[in-house]
Amino acid sequence: MEQSASPTSSSNRTGSLALYVALLAAWTAMLGSLYFSEVRGFLPCTLCWYQRILMYPLAGLIAFGILRRDWHLPFLVLPFSLFGQGISTYHYLLEKTTIFGAPTACQAGISCITPWINWFGFITIPFLAMIAFLIITIAMLTAYYSDQPDAERRLPARWPVFAIVAIALLIYGGVYGQAQAAKEAKAAALPVTVLAGTEHAEHNPVELAQSAATLEEGRLLYAQACAACHGPDGAGLPTLGNTLVASEFLAQKNDAEVLAMIRAGREPGAADNRSGVAMPASGGRPDLTDQQLAAIIGYIRNGLPQ
Repeated sequence: MEQSASPTSSSNRTGSLALYVALLAAWTAMLGSLYFSEVRGFLPCTLCWYQRILMYPLAGLIAFGILRRDWHLPFLVLPFSLFGQGISTYHYLLEKTTIFGAPTACQAGISCITPWINWFGFITIPFLAMIAFLIITIAMLTAYYSDQPDAERRLPARWPVFAIVAIALLIYGGVYGQAQAAKEAKAAALPVTVLAGTEHAEHNPVELAQSAATLEEGRLLYAQACAACHGPDGAGLPTLGNTLVASEFLAQKNDAEVLAMIRAGREPGAADNRSGVAMPASGGRPDLTDQQLAAIIGYIRNGLPQ
């Protein structure tokens, strides 16, 4: 008479399957991030690099742990996945909400609020990283609790508390820094000037912004949204953004056409894109209105050194 599989055997199979699910998630996340940066030209921001630092080692660590049949593997992986979960969640909320204050410019490099992709209106690169870290965390916990040969292998009661406290401190540090930056940006920003009697009139947004916004407003918006790639003086930065000084494209296009190009973004292989990297739609700042983008265009034309 055939006997059914024992509970221990079933648990072991569940644990093994969970480890392979975690390995698949880590490798998918690593290869996906390399595809976005090396093939599509989407350069990673500072927070993206932090997530890579936490994700890439897992691709090798989990594989090595599976080969060694090491039951300590969850202890080694969970700190990485939990920290990564915290950073990617913070990054996603930074992109999609104003919980941490108004968007501000990064000190240098790619802005951390640049949504390189926005599939279905909510799937961005930090969202994909957040899901990958979550899958790895759940898989590691499943693998651990599916393989309990004795009581000594149980997680110490205080271990999750330390992990939660560490993640909370990490997120608090990011929130505090972003809030301080938002406060400074708000203090320095100037309000948009609207011509009297035009509040309720229908105008071309480009024309209205050009006539109503001051050159100083355009300068501030340029510093926040454009300088990280195109340089504070518009000369461009290697492998980041084209030069805007004496630009043939700007000379040949009117303001409305330039605004439409900014809204659409540019692929790395576009004819006028000499940087070799993609320009995200709306310059990575979908929160900016047409008036504000037109103010930036006005500053580029009239405020940058030519």
